Amino acid sequence: MSSDADKLAKLFLFRRVHPKDILDLCRIARPVVFQTGDTVFTQGEAANCALLVVEGRLVAHVGSGAEKREIGDSRAGEIVGETALFASSSRRSASVTASEPARCLILDEEVLLRSPYNEALVAIENHLLGSIARRIRSTDRVIQRVWKESGDREGRPAVEKDSVSLRERLVGFFGGGR
Repeated sequence: MSSDADKLAKLFLFRRVHPKDILDLCRIARPVVFQTGDTVFTQGEAANCALLVVEGRLVAHVGSGAEKREIGDSRAGEIVGETALFASSSRRSASVTASEPARCLILDEEVLLRSPYNEALVAIENHLLGSIARRIRSTDRVIQRVWKESGDREGRPAVEKDSVSLRERLVGFFGGGR
């Protein structure tokens, strides 16, 4: 097996995947290497692929300068930029940089179409669906909390002239704001 396939085979994500399917994934998905500090994705740019982290650590953040806020990190066996796989013509919702040297496999439409029955890709898709469901629940909790904090005891929005709007609070928390 290739060294990438050997590393992936040890990950929980691929615990039930035949080594041949992991090796096939490594043959069709192009590898990419990032050094510490490299920009992987930039918030707002067109999104056309995701990355499967083989080794290293990538950190996602929104905003810039004093408004820059870390929103998560990804390590071996995790996928970064997955929205690109499900939403055509999407834009990056966060910037991603390498916080240490990282090696990844590029997952794009070509990879998904070339090997739709590969057990490794099925494992990735199942993992992504679970991740997306967890993020939706988490986002829902944040929105509920911000909504409650922005209003009175019954959850009605505050109407004070100088108060920060719910939209402004959500932009501050999640980034963006276009």
